[in-house]
Amino acid sequence: MFFIGIFFIPFNSDIPKFLGFLGEYSADSSPYFFIVSLSLLLIYQLLKGKIFIPFKTIEYQIFLGFILVLFIATIFNMDHIFNYYFKKTSGPIRLIRQTLGLLIGSVFFFYTFVNVCRDYGAVRFFYKIRKLFFISFIIVLFVSALEFAITTLGIEALKPFYKIFNFLPFVEVSLDYKMMRLSSITYEPPALGTYLITIVGFMFSYIITEKKLTRFLPFLCVVILAILSKSRTAMVVILVQAIIAFFLAYYYYKDFRKYFNRVIVLGLAATIVISFIYKEPLSAAIEERVASLDFTKTKFKQGDNSISNKSRLGIQIAMIETIKTNPLLGTGWGQQAYVSKNHYPNWAVKNNYEFTTLYLNQNVRSFPPGFNLYLRIAAESGIIGLIVFAFFLYVTVKNIIYWLRNDTKTKYITIALLISFSGFILNWLQIDSFRIYGFWLCLAIFIILKKELHGKKDNSLNSSL
Repeated sequence: MFFIGIFFIPFNSDIPKFLGFLGEYSADSSPYFFIVSLSLLLIYQLLKGKIFIPFKTIEYQIFLGFILVLFIATIFNMDHIFNYYFKKTSGPIRLIRQTLGLLIGSVFFFYTFVNVCRDYGAVRFFYKIRKLFFISFIIVLFVSALEFAITTLGIEALKPFYKIFNFLPFVEVSLDYKMMRLSSITYEPPALGTYLITIVGFMFSYIITEKKLTRFLPFLCVVILAILSKSRTAMVVILVQAIIAFFLAYYYYKDFRKYFNRVIVLGLAATIVISFIYKEPLSAAIEERVASLDFTKTKFKQGDNSISNKSRLGIQIAMIETIKTNPLLGTGWGQQAYVSKNHYPNWAVKNNYEFTTLYLNQNVRSFPPGFNLYLRIAAESGIIGLIVFAFFLYVTVKNIIYWLRNDTKTKYITIALLISFSGFILNWLQIDSFRIYGFWLCLAIFIILKKELHGKKDNSLNSSL
């Protein structure tokens, strides 16, 4: 059931409404499989009398310390929380829902991930996860290719083939003729972007572990799809991940260095030729991508990208104002929207349908997204909470780098994990949720890998003695 859940991570465009009891997790299909896996795991371990929770792991200890800070910040804000009311939801109800949302991913699902990884062993588990990501990515890629051919290239004859994918579970494909953005079998382009950020490290590892020339294709296809999807975040984050991936592989692997040098020479030659032949279309495409990332004139620009930028920037500014009024312990977990709604800039709200129809509409129960996890943490648990969470990320990355330098046989795993964590950390600059399955999955792999490497190190020491 766990592996089925991993496979279904991108299958999220048609979730039955009767499965909405999981709050924010009801937008995805994989949690239902993870819940079954968790239930079976608990039954098994209770009958066996042995429950494995990685309490002795420094990374998870720091994260549990972060949860403790959230609890303390919330206790200190209880007087205000009982008086909050917005979108037909009271402060205490919002607190319960957000606490469950935090615990489901970071405790319950993580507990499942780390136990399955422990049973299989980190290396075998990594290969299985990578294979499942690859299979699901083939489906995602094929649907995206059909979307691009129909909406961008105008090949309407492919529509019947495209609609066949509606027969897949949890899938209802849709075409975006207006902005020509791709969502594949996910429910929106940002969701597709998050999925690509999740798998890019695993796809890059094929380049290191395989020998055939086709080993470059999975990673290359992820990069191409990130560009074609017009997901601004995915395009920037995956570019950074690619730079990190190339640097690490170039530094640690001689074979990669040889191929990379050849590719750079051929790539530069091809770029010069293509730029000369298709100068105007390429210039227009590049200008369009750069313009979509331009926030400098957000207040004055018009269009769908501008509306989205206004909403994001306006909400983030409102959270900064909330932090100023509650700098030490914040507003309490899940409560910042009650305060920040009073700080939305006029230029962000004016002529912005996202605020009138969604974010400030009392009839729509869903709360405005924070668009930045770090600002949300600072707003809801104060600077103290942000420092503890940042320390958790720092220690995790620092320890991965340590094992990357000191381990020789599984270096490809630590490289993949470092690529992945860099993507998750950057992606949290534009989303405010812990509902990132890849993050907890990679953390589980690293914790078990580190445990196994420690064991080998100890055995090697005992043998030499």
